[in-house]
Amino acid sequence: MALGLLQVAVFIQTTEAKKRDADGDGIPDDEDTDDDNDGISDEDDMDDDGDGIPDHADKDRDSDGDGVADVDDEDDDNDGVPDAEDPDDDGDGVLDEDDEDHPEYNDNDEL
Repeated sequence: MALGLLQVAVFIQTTEAKKRDADGDGIPDDEDTDDDNDGISDEDDMDDDGDGIPDHADKDRDSDGDGVADVDDEDDDNDGVPDAEDPDDDGDGVLDEDDEDHPEYNDNDEL
């Protein structure tokens, strides 16, 4: 029985360790209301990486920080679910269909 509990504890610890925390504040991005810690809530933040290019127009955006731009990455948030099957493919806690940053659903072409 103790071995089973140990296995469960290791699984939970491993799963928690894989949660992305972009700003390093100890709050996983999917629970953090300001996941880049710039003082602007994620709901209002239109430039998550602070490069001056709005997220919907940022071709070099790398949501998971793996060095592969989202446009070339088949799993933008490295959660093991391919973007084509992932309802939140950038892992920001906002469903793609509700995400103003998502190029497939964003109808704002302004820079």
